[in-house]
Amino acid sequence: MREAWWFPWITYAIALTLAWFVEPAGRHECFWIVLVAAIGTFVYSVPPARTKRLGIWANLTIAIPRGVLLKVAGWSAVKTVAGFEPWYIGAIFGLFLLGASTTKDFADMEGDARGGCRTLPIIYGVRRAAWMISPSFVVPFLMIAVGAWTRVLTGNASLLQLLSLVMTAYGALRLLPDAAAS
Repeated sequence: MREAWWFPWITYAIALTLAWFVEPAGRHECFWIVLVAAIGTFVYSVPPARTKRLGIWANLTIAIPRGVLLKVAGWSAVKTVAGFEPWYIGAIFGLFLLGASTTKDFADMEGDARGGCRTLPIIYGVRRAAWMISPSFVVPFLMIAVGAWTRVLTGNASLLQLLSLVMTAYGALRLLPDAAAS
């Protein structure tokens, strides 16, 4: 076990070193964001915090570092994160991951229960947990349309609206079999 810990420490160090040098103008926004995200991934997995075992806290410690912060860190490689757009994009991904991170828990309920992890399917049951996470498969994609319409998102508005339509429809259609089964 002791030798296994070398790998994450070395890869964390490499990631943080690269983040330090990745951006222009020496702002180091990328480094600080990656550092906070790395701490979040550590908190998710490692006792005593190990939020993986704490229901919705597991989802938050996946959604914020991996959904919000890493998208904003990528933005910081080319522009400052001081504006609203990178955080809006991060919020879209974060809201998606808030629910999508639970999908893996349905397949591993038995193992999670043995390991003391109280995931949403274990706490609330399969059907209720599925309904709890379902907005994460629609709301973030509606946010793309809102962002394009309000000009928060500076990309091609027509393509963003199309993307929003397709992804929202796909997310909603994925929910229909579950709704029919209820």
